[in-house]
Amino acid sequence: MLSTSFYKGLKVACLTAAVFASFQASADIVISGTRIVYQQSQKDVIVSLDNRGKKPLLVQSWLDDGRDDTNPQELKLPFIITPPVSRIDPQKGQSVRISYLGGSLPKDRESLFWFNVLEIPPKSKVKDGESPNQLQLAFRTRIKLFFRPDGLKGTPGDAAAKVTWSQQKQGSTVNLIARNDSPYNVSISNVTLKSAGKVYQVDHKSILPFSTQAMQIKGLSNTTAGSVAYDTINDNGGSDNFEAKVN
Repeated sequence: MLSTSFYKGLKVACLTAAVFASFQASADIVISGTRIVYQQSQKDVIVSLDNRGKKPLLVQSWLDDGRDDTNPQELKLPFIITPPVSRIDPQKGQSVRISYLGGSLPKDRESLFWFNVLEIPPKSKVKDGESPNQLQLAFRTRIKLFFRPDGLKGTPGDAAAKVTWSQQKQGSTVNLIARNDSPYNVSISNVTLKSAGKVYQVDHKSILPFSTQAMQIKGLSNTTAGSVAYDTINDNGGSDNFEAKVN
């Protein structure tokens, strides 16, 4: 396992990587899928990692509960990942197994976790005439993991379709209030408000089970009648489209 001091600097390292990645480098590890759904009755789930790059990489995988800058060793989550650390050669893959150990997770709703993959490139050899101070970028990728208890009522698709919407004015801004009365997480990827022939973009956010979520309407200072068009991400990573009236 990597040291605690390493994780204290991980957030800074990842931000540095994000700044330089667009024009210097990019992540080479590709995760199979954009989300993981862990049904409680499953013994485990398998996630495939592929190294699309040209160099061998040291790869560490772990779960977090939203505290993305915390050392994984300090997170007491009821899961184990095997193997937690592995070397993946170029153009090769590695299967990672996530197993639920049992524990006191809610039985009436999904629990949200994040699956992390950190790839660390090999140290570059310094050639004659080159500076020994070279930037080494460690890339981290995070995707959602939904732990889904058995016996939940309805379906994720029903949950997405039945989100209700209202408006709330706060000072000079107007928010859409999305209400999710289901036991499922609703992952929102896009929201627009249509009113009086105009379309307003909305600062979209996902909605936890049995909760409400405020989303700011951009460019609108007063409440108005209209309808909401919103896109959600389904279990397969695809997009589903819905439209609803604003109450």
